[in-house]
Amino acid sequence: MSIRILTAALFLAIMGLLVAQRFSLPPELTVRVAASLGEDAGYGFGEGLRRGSVVETGDGFLQLTIGVELENLDQAKTILWLAPNTRIELERLYEDEMTIRFTRGRIIASNETDVPLKIKTNYTSHLVLDDVASFVNYDFLETIHVIPLSGSVQVNAGSSESLLTPVPLAIHETDPVTFEKLEVNLEAGDAAEFYRWAGVLTGL
Repeated sequence: MSIRILTAALFLAIMGLLVAQRFSLPPELTVRVAASLGEDAGYGFGEGLRRGSVVETGDGFLQLTIGVELENLDQAKTILWLAPNTRIELERLYEDEMTIRFTRGRIIASNETDVPLKIKTNYTSHLVLDDVASFVNYDFLETIHVIPLSGSVQVNAGSSESLLTPVPLAIHETDPVTFEKLEVNLEAGDAAEFYRWAGVLTGL
């Protein structure tokens, strides 16, 4: 009988800790579809997306805002633009932590808050803080392009290697991870229309 009581008490204590941990999380940030162009994979203007959502584009462009409600989209300080054939996951979006998992395609990230926006890939992560940057994930080549558009991007590879880059880099995500300087011309090529649509070329 005493064993059953102890087991029940232990179970209740564990459940209490789990509930307390769940309710101690900071408020979740709102993610909204702010704009789209072309085939946008079925996302509607103003549509809300939750933490854990997977966002995939088809043949069109998509703009997401983080941390503002529908009536204040123009006041967003954290914005993501997704090019065609792009896939991201909204992994962790709280007032004190913003993490996006980026698995395929091309994005632009603008973050003017006090909290870094983390862009995670297979083997590296990248912090955007008070800056604008573009990222390209060639998943079939296991290669990431990091393209700072203003300021610098902090690149982390594993637990020990970290660098702050103001210049574009090509990162080969195999063991060992390798870095190479990259020459880019965003106003040329197939992606130029995407960068013009996002409006990031005017300040370059």
